[in-house]
Amino acid sequence: MTDRPGSAHHWKTMEFERCVPRTSVHKAADAEVLLTDAQRLGPDRFAVAARWDRDHYLAHHGGPAADPVMLVETTRQTAIHLSHRFLDIPFGMPFVLSEASVDLSETLPPAGPEHLSVGLDVICRGPAEGARRLRLELEADVLVRHRVIGRTRLRWEPMEPSRYAMLRRRGGGEPLPSPLPEPPRIPLSPATVGQLAERDVLIAADPMRANAWWLRLNLDHPVLFDHESDHVPGMALVEAFRQAGRVAAADRRPGASGVTLLTVKFTAFGELDAPVAITAEPTGLGVFTLRAHQGERELAHATVRCGAAEPARTLLGAAC
Repeated sequence: MTDRPGSAHHWKTMEFERCVPRTSVHKAADAEVLLTDAQRLGPDRFAVAARWDRDHYLAHHGGPAADPVMLVETTRQTAIHLSHRFLDIPFGMPFVLSEASVDLSETLPPAGPEHLSVGLDVICRGPAEGARRLRLELEADVLVRHRVIGRTRLRWEPMEPSRYAMLRRRGGGEPLPSPLPEPPRIPLSPATVGQLAERDVLIAADPMRANAWWLRLNLDHPVLFDHESDHVPGMALVEAFRQAGRVAAADRRPGASGVTLLTVKFTAFGELDAPVAITAEPTGLGVFTLRAHQGERELAHATVRCGAAEPARTLLGAAC
């Protein structure tokens, strides 16, 4: 995505202090709303403002930088908010996420003593003319402290409740063996995965395999289960992939745990009552391919890169 005309002046009028209504981003708690404003700049272009507080679960206090998982959640909320506010998608329709990606030229700065203001310069595309399904896609430049430091991308589908119910009945694949045995697990410390609290550790090591973990889900988690879900939340898998990538990279590149690339593709619904295995395979210097399986069914796969990429671009005059 290239710099776009008029990319600076509109940020001066954006609201960064007061959050949008929680219903517009499908959240039950005000504290989980990250978006503060959105403006339409053209037929398919939007400016979106967000506020990150340093004490948010996804901000990760275990390192000197905010984490791209926070940016994935910001982009996810952006997709929902734009859908309802500007794209005429009615409330009550489930949103099915198929792909999320963050590619940064440097690690994100920390939220600081109070908060960090983040802007997204968004291009949002609808389905091709004549398409039978309402598949949507957005790409956005990420603006922090007057600079474009990366891009984010999301693909999702607002779905009629009847069709969603049909997909859930099908379970997204072949039936799982029942019951699946409870696998042996080795607990990991919060610091190992870049968190502060034990409840926020989403993976446990597999004692039988290297670079393999089991997903740990706490259905009472106030962020990941802010509202009731009938499947493993996509953001839980995103965060689990981040944690697994950090653990895998630490063995080979000490101190290089800052994630600058996180791309996740979702392929099936995960059930809440069956174990989920996560594996990592190195594919380059600081780059890993991760997969989540439930039985023989792949739920999602991801690419994670630890460490900086190319230098950032500067956007003069942006007020983020």
